[in-house]
Amino acid sequence: MFSKKVDWQLIVLVCSLIIIIIMGVRQSLGLFLEPISQFMKDGKEFFSFAIGFQAIIWGVVTFGLGILIDKFGPQKILAFGIISFASGIFLMSNPNNQLTLFSATSLMGFGLGGAGMATMVSIAGKVAPTEKRSFAMGLIAAAASFGQFAVVLPTMWMNKIFGWETSLIVLSIITISLLLLLPLLNNTNEQNNKNDIFNDGLQNTIIFSMKERNYVLLIMGFFVCGFHVTFIGLHLPTDLMFKGISAEVAGWSLAIIGVTNILGTLGFGWLGTKVKKPMPLALIYLMRSITITIFVLSPPSATTAILFGAVIGILWLATVPMTNAIILTFIGPKYLATLSGICFICHQLGAVLGAWLGGRFFDLYGSYENMWWLSVALGIIAFLLTITVKEEPFLVNSEVKQTG
Repeated sequence: MFSKKVDWQLIVLVCSLIIIIIMGVRQSLGLFLEPISQFMKDGKEFFSFAIGFQAIIWGVVTFGLGILIDKFGPQKILAFGIISFASGIFLMSNPNNQLTLFSATSLMGFGLGGAGMATMVSIAGKVAPTEKRSFAMGLIAAAASFGQFAVVLPTMWMNKIFGWETSLIVLSIITISLLLLLPLLNNTNEQNNKNDIFNDGLQNTIIFSMKERNYVLLIMGFFVCGFHVTFIGLHLPTDLMFKGISAEVAGWSLAIIGVTNILGTLGFGWLGTKVKKPMPLALIYLMRSITITIFVLSPPSATTAILFGAVIGILWLATVPMTNAIILTFIGPKYLATLSGICFICHQLGAVLGAWLGGRFFDLYGSYENMWWLSVALGIIAFLLTITVKEEPFLVNSEVKQTG
């Protein structure tokens, strides 16, 4: 697909700039849970459900558009994603009724499918030289982490000074301006003219992959990742404020996740070059469970909140490049966006439950404690599933040669 000579470093830079804003805004949505719920006067469950449904759209659209990226290149897909995401943010600034809010979050889901993490990581994996692929994908994940820090704190400040409605309008304007970067991706748009070969190979690859034990175990673990990051990202600020922590500290706890995840992504990425990647990936899930357990059992305080954000941040998005790197080992780059898209659908199914059940449990029980313990249990299950994954090429339709 990318047979033309491309400046992979420039493409990774453009993808990084886009993902800083897209994922930064996405991770800021937890700051709007409380004000929008109060504005609509219908509890936290509906907003949580709307974000959960957004996650499903995000996953399904990522898979569908991943096929188009594999076939035609990323530029038009990214344009669609940016426009959809910016439109959803703008619509959310005036949620007069549940239909408006639901439409806004759904539009953002389409946007995330076109210009979200899975899309950017797959583009980086395709254009980078073979020996630089893991590094390039790690840079995208690190950029997304930095976006959480770079966007959450200014958004918290805008909410306080200008109000949440104005904050969303400003974020929508910043997002739509990302279209100005897309001409830099012109040389990645070469179409694959062998459509019949591509389509036949794609169909066979999907069917075979879904029968592969290692691939199935990998995506089942990724389901838990979606549950964790969406529940924590959306509900952590509200949980902390419910426990008597100030909104400013709650915002800092969410923002610090983005800073420390840069270290975690790069650190686990380096570790993945030294040992088989399923091992550090499984450890991420186990360490999340341990961290959450300590957080729940510790007395609520500003120090505990900041420390939790710092530690959980190290374990945050490091799963994404690691998971995609394992898929690269399975199949090579030709169908990477497609198989990553399938994996991401499972991630988003977990995200739906993490978002919705968080609001549901809070409205039912008056706290998030049961959700935290459910997160601990799922993390242990993900560890047990992922630790058994074998990092070896598939037997069919793989560009990776079998060794031994």
